[in-house]
Amino acid sequence: MDPYKYLNIRFNPDGSLTRNGASRLLPPAPAGEPVVGEGPTRRIVHSNDAPLNDANGTTVRLFVPSGPGVGDAGTLPLILYFHGGGYVLFRAASEPFHNTCTALAASIPAAVASVDYRLAPEHRLPAAFEDAADAVRWVRSYAAAFPGMPVFLMGSHAGASIAFRAALAAVDEGLQLRGLILNQAHHSGVKRTAAEESSVDDRVLPLPANDLLWELALPVGADRDHEYCNPETMLAGVGAARLRRLPPCLVLGRRKDPPRDRQRTLVEALQNTGVSVEAHLDGAGYHAMELFKQDRAAEFIAQVTDFVRRHAHAFPVAGRRSRL
Repeated sequence: MDPYKYLNIRFNPDGSLTRNGASRLLPPAPAGEPVVGEGPTRRIVHSNDAPLNDANGTTVRLFVPSGPGVGDAGTLPLILYFHGGGYVLFRAASEPFHNTCTALAASIPAAVASVDYRLAPEHRLPAAFEDAADAVRWVRSYAAAFPGMPVFLMGSHAGASIAFRAALAAVDEGLQLRGLILNQAHHSGVKRTAAEESSVDDRVLPLPANDLLWELALPVGADRDHEYCNPETMLAGVGAARLRRLPPCLVLGRRKDPPRDRQRTLVEALQNTGVSVEAHLDGAGYHAMELFKQDRAAEFIAQVTDFVRRHAHAFPVAGRRSRL
């Protein structure tokens, strides 16, 4: 197969991409979008874009719910979210990820800050990780207005790997996290795993397309054993002492997801260093199915909602009441 044709992209002479298959970009909804319930039980989610780093052109789309059982912004957990797309595709405003954040904000309820980080190959790794560090600093400023606000980091697909890096940056800077949510983290390596070998004709992430995404995302000349790609190399560089400072983790995977063996490697390493990990790696279906299958989306939202609600007030703050 031609991976460029499959991904509907074209590599240009100046090193940029033309992304012909990009999903529709949705505008923010400052007036709100009704997403849960009807009439007096309806929750509405308001969204606005805020600058993150003007020099890099990065922004954050903040989703804040209102309605029954929500309370004010100071009582809500904050989830810093990183979208998927192999570091190459999609934006925070892309319809599937905008809708995911809207649903999460309404269901939990929580404020969700979705980072519009720089994409490769125009901005190869570690650009997205640098943007994640900027986002962590943004969270510190935002949370300073709401003492005791429970903060979570979350990412889907490649965004899960960005969220992992962001969590390390957060603990290095002393930002207290209540949880880290990694949904179908996207990793690879030079030596194929069994799952990768069987994914040549995968219906969502076929091996040639997967390889191309890494070729476009990694630093020029780097192979898939680079620390930005291979979890074993990454973990060796991080070290057990830093890993032990991570908060409780929820790790989600799917039975037919090509990176699933790498996800198990990550889970086992975290557990071996003493990190509290809830792993559900045998979800039904293929990579990213929660974006286009309603039943899988409902299951995914329920899993994240349960985790955040259980961990949001694990360390109660005096004088605050839970509104969850």
